[in-house]
Amino acid sequence: MSRSVSRHTALAATALTFLLVDAPAVAWSAPTSTPSSGTAVVPGPTLGPGEQVSAPIIDIRAPIEDIYLRTEDLDGYSLEAESGGRIELTLAADVLFAFGKADLSPAARTRLAEISRRLRTQAAGKVQIFGHTDSVGADAQNLTLSRRRAEAVRDELAVGLAGSQITYEVEGFGETRPVAPNTVDGRDNPKGRASNRRVEIRFDK
Repeated sequence: MSRSVSRHTALAATALTFLLVDAPAVAWSAPTSTPSSGTAVVPGPTLGPGEQVSAPIIDIRAPIEDIYLRTEDLDGYSLEAESGGRIELTLAADVLFAFGKADLSPAARTRLAEISRRLRTQAAGKVQIFGHTDSVGADAQNLTLSRRRAEAVRDELAVGLAGSQITYEVEGFGETRPVAPNTVDGRDNPKGRASNRRVEIRFDK
């Protein structure tokens, strides 16, 4: 009895193996249903038996920009922006100078002395100093004033940085690079003009 069962089991297994090995492979075919109106059908690549599909490698590159962390002091007279390797300090000209003048105030000398100590430990190479004005006055006068203010800041920083290897790039842009509107709806904007009167100090760490 048991030999008969074993024999039938072996025959069934042999038949199943024959079917699995010798049965022809069924190729995949696209659905036979008709796509709805407005649907575009794009045929895929034609491949032979055993061929492999390989996707192209596309090198995608995007521009990388520095991300700056901006902080402002409590009185709103200075702004600092820092990225991984660069620091930008913006000082309000109203604290550094009298209106329309390029002579440093006592408060400005104290602030610049603090900055020079920081530059000595953090700055690498060149320090950029850029002067800016608002739109009051003639363009040529503003350009000259912004340059003189940048030079005054450079000279004061150089006192605290005597003997260092730091070099300077000094430039005045006058009213050509505002950060706020000088007028709003044709009316004077004192707050915006105050923001535009500034000196920027930039350096790499």
